[in-house]
Amino acid sequence: MASARELAAARNEALWREVNDRIEEVDEAMRVSPDDLLELHCECGNADCQARISITPDEYREVRKERDTFAVALGHEDEVIEHIVKRTDRYLVVDKDAVVEREVGADGIPRSGE
Repeated sequence: MASARELAAARNEALWREVNDRIEEVDEAMRVSPDDLLELHCECGNADCQARISITPDEYREVRKERDTFAVALGHEDEVIEHIVKRTDRYLVVDKDAVVEREVGADGIPRSGE
């Protein structure tokens, strides 16, 4: 069973993913080059995190192919609730562990009605 901290971290990841999705949508309408870097908020579980990551639109879309993967700043992974599936020199892609997904869902929405 996931702890309250693990559930809160998973919800925070989902919140920042939603914010970043909106930034990417606006950027797509104004983009000059597909190689332009988006400056997105780190999608880690730390509610106080203010880190930004630089990621191309194609890289961001690749992260979004799976509902339970998140782009986080280097060193912002939380080995308690996730594991690294991709490492770059600008960001990491993490995947939520199955225990957290069962209780929160890949999208960060609590399944228990919390």
